[in-house]
Amino acid sequence: MRRAGLPLLALSLLSTGCAYHNVIHNAEGLFRAGEVARRSGQDSLAAVHYGEVVRKTGTAYRDRPDSDWACDALILLGRSHLRLGYLRAARAAFEQVGGDARSCRRSEDMEVYLAVVMSELGNGDGALARVNRALQGPLSAEAAAEAHLLRGRLLLERSLVEHGEWDLDRATAIDEGVRTAAGLAGLRWSMVHGDRERARRAAKRLYSYPEAAAQADSVAFLASRAAELWSPSEAAALLEPIRKASWDRMSRDRLALHRATLLHASGDTAEARRETFRVASGLGEVAAEARLQLARWRLADARDLREVQAVRALLLPAGADPRVAEKLVAIADLEAFADAGIDQPLGWFAAGEVARDRLGADIVARGLFLAYADAAPDDPWAAKALLAALALAQQEGERSWLRSRLEAHGHSPYVLAALGGSAAGFEALEEELELRLGELSRK
Repeated sequence: MRRAGLPLLALSLLSTGCAYHNVIHNAEGLFRAGEVARRSGQDSLAAVHYGEVVRKTGTAYRDRPDSDWACDALILLGRSHLRLGYLRAARAAFEQVGGDARSCRRSEDMEVYLAVVMSELGNGDGALARVNRALQGPLSAEAAAEAHLLRGRLLLERSLVEHGEWDLDRATAIDEGVRTAAGLAGLRWSMVHGDRERARRAAKRLYSYPEAAAQADSVAFLASRAAELWSPSEAAALLEPIRKASWDRMSRDRLALHRATLLHASGDTAEARRETFRVASGLGEVAAEARLQLARWRLADARDLREVQAVRALLLPAGADPRVAEKLVAIADLEAFADAGIDQPLGWFAAGEVARDRLGADIVARGLFLAYADAAPDDPWAAKALLAALALAQQEGERSWLRSRLEAHGHSPYVLAALGGSAAGFEALEEELELRLGELSRK
């Protein structure tokens, strides 16, 4: 019976080992899926995959810490914690591998990932020393690419530009999967070092990577940073090649629209509008945003109701977008209140609030507030209208004129409140105004 039991025990151990191997194999597949999702910008999906790896490898290691596959489980566990941002948990897993006398297929790779953790925790010098040691030994292609990417960033941080760029190029040559991360690092540090030509080259490389489209928001953020460091026009120049990028149209349009805002900020309003019109000619969310941007610019410059109404034609093709629909409703409300003001001047005050608060048409709003104050100078809200017009006045001469008009309302609760004094009756007036405006909106 003892001899008969030995084959059964061996079979049981073999079955357990196969099951453990299957867990690791499945976890590796999940981790790869997480990497694909992360690089394509699907962060939520990536987090789900990494979380599954943590669950599977953590359970497997706790059940069989003495298995031949235990350190592979620990490395996968540590890498998933690292991707999820759980740095101390990642370090604990990697250090457990380092404290194990046994070796596994990728124990050398662990040094690279531990260096990444050290860098993320702020120990850049320690991370650089560790990754240098790791690169002297055998590494998998995946870990080698990660090592060069890390060292490139650390060297660029230390202003060792040529060496850092060599490492970033080497990382990309080993594994194209890291080329977007390398390109973003090159762009960021070129800006930090004030090297405009390197920054333009780095941006152009990113535009040639189709997968970099998933990082369009990161490129837009860096362009905004360039506007702060240099100027809006130079930041716009970084984005100029985007129309010929190897990206999907929506991502190209998103950056083109950002470029338009930078051009507008630089004073090149004509080119900003041309770029925005090109984006607006498309379909979808970005095209709707382009129409909204054009509308905002037009409304800010509008000087009368007719110019506000003309914006409707621009917005209507994207009327299914909730943001656009909201603007269209605001234009309709502005028209309705302005028409009501002919018989009830308070309608012009209501129209002024819509123009200012919901449309950003400050010049038109100022005119409407003044129209109400002129038509109903004895109304208790005339002072409120004059204060609103004063807040929107652009020229000192107009502000002086409005302040002189407010002198006739020196006892108004609105004027007293604006001066920081006691304003008896202020709340009662506001409540009554709200009721009156509510009645107007129901007509």
